Amino acid sequence: MIERIFIKNYAIIDTLELEFGKGFHVFTGETGAGKSIIVGALGLLLGEKGDASVIRTGSDRALIEASFSVTDPYTRDRLLEMNIDLSEGLIIKREVADGGKSRAFVNGQQETLARISEIGQWLLDVHGQHDHQLLLQQKVHIDILDSYAGLWGERAKIAEVYKRMTDRIAAKAELETDERKLAEEKVYWETAVKDISGAKFSVGEEEELQEQLKRMEHAEQINSALDGAYRKLYLDELSVTGRLAKAAGDIGSIATIDRKYAELAEILEGASAQIGEAVKLISEYTGEIDYDTGTMDGLTDRLELIKDLKRKYKKNTIAELNAYKEECAAKLARFENRAAELEKIGKEIDAVKKELVEKSLELSRKRQDAGKKLALAVKTELAFLGMEKSEFIAGISYVKDEQSPIHIGDKQIKAGQSGIDYVEFMISPNPGEDPRPLRKIASGGEISRVMLALKSILAGIDSIETLIFDEIDVGIGGVTANHVAQKIRELAGSRQLIVITHLPQIASKANSHYYVAKDVRDGKTYTQVRTLTEAERVNEVARMLGGESDTSIAHAKEMLGS
Repeated sequence: MIERIFIKNYAIIDTLELEFGKGFHVFTGETGAGKSIIVGALGLLLGEKGDASVIRTGSDRALIEASFSVTDPYTRDRLLEMNIDLSEGLIIKREVADGGKSRAFVNGQQETLARISEIGQWLLDVHGQHDHQLLLQQKVHIDILDSYAGLWGERAKIAEVYKRMTDRIAAKAELETDERKLAEEKVYWETAVKDISGAKFSVGEEEELQEQLKRMEHAEQINSALDGAYRKLYLDELSVTGRLAKAAGDIGSIATIDRKYAELAEILEGASAQIGEAVKLISEYTGEIDYDTGTMDGLTDRLELIKDLKRKYKKNTIAELNAYKEECAAKLARFENRAAELEKIGKEIDAVKKELVEKSLELSRKRQDAGKKLALAVKTELAFLGMEKSEFIAGISYVKDEQSPIHIGDKQIKAGQSGIDYVEFMISPNPGEDPRPLRKIASGGEISRVMLALKSILAGIDSIETLIFDEIDVGIGGVTANHVAQKIRELAGSRQLIVITHLPQIASKANSHYYVAKDVRDGKTYTQVRTLTEAERVNEVARMLGGESDTSIAHAKEMLGS
């Protein structure tokens, strides 16, 4: 639900801030005052394309910001799945700068327009003039039918089966790749296995070889240092070992006199023991490294081999080389078993295709039944909305596709994640006319009422909390207008409605009434919006009825009181 919207420097709006609650909110005003501009701003906010033309003349950027509360559990789950933090509400902002550069933000985090659009589809459902209505897009009809019939669970199972089928078909196609290419790759795989297996690398070998080579390169320096240390610590007449032992003996002779001398003697004895351990290690290390040209060359050659194979196969470590060898060996095994693998995958494809056909046909039967019920329900609603002679059909058929792997009988049928059905709503507004697709209906009033009928039927299913109707009342009046107004008011009982209208019948049913006016000051045009008091509503409804005569005012009071 929209809680607040702020618009600045958009079209002829200078600055506008509105707050909304639950229920039915209506916008009225003279033609051209800018009522639909507000809907346009919401569309821009939620991902529609916009360029510098939307910026108010004389300004360098347009800004639209809205805060939403999301209480519907299903909608909250969808947004949380998209990693949208709803703990402190939801604020969406869109900026369009001079030059057309655009930025969008969700809770202060910059997002792409595609992401904003994806979020927006769960927040608002906008219905406007003929060419803006989602209902005219055949691709959404199957979604509407499945929502009405509660078939999304079965549809999800079909999507899973369809994915398994396409994955298996892709695996088979990979195996059936051009023989020449496979033959060339086979040689490459064989070479890799031979090279890496022949090298017999062990993990950590490269590091150990580098350490050995480094020690050998510095053999003379290492041996000299070890020899010098051994002499100073042990062999020399004044060696550290001898001097330390004598010092320990001197202090030991007075250890019984005072505890502190005993502690000092222990320290010297410990130092003597450590020096002795060092002498032992030096003795072991001395002569351990002997410079040998042959050994050096062997180490260098081994390291070069590792380097060459890493470069050749684009790997960074011996572990990666060994893993790549196993990968190539597995590919070779699959290559050798291609015929058996192809046969196996072929059987898997046949099995999953059979499963897909069975599940799709079952879903199709349920859609056929649901389509008849939906058509009857829509026809009943349309009769109430002044289209009692109309016929509505939820057409369900198959589409032939020579590229499809799915066969129904002797025909190849197009299939997808939603099954095998092509669903399109059709209507015959007048007796004697053949049913035609909704997109081919010329009357905006008729398509608006079909949409309103569907929304009424789906009111308990649809999770979107805010509906926006932008002048859907075009082409209707009289009793029909009263019925449309009543139906809109009923919808407002379960969600938030924002309606832009020219009809007093609709305006009189609203919980909140906003008046949109256009003002020209200093050569600039301004759109202003204000909330009407009860007395002002009477005058506005009277104006919409045709004037502010006593009769119109009395009629307006009657409508507002009903």
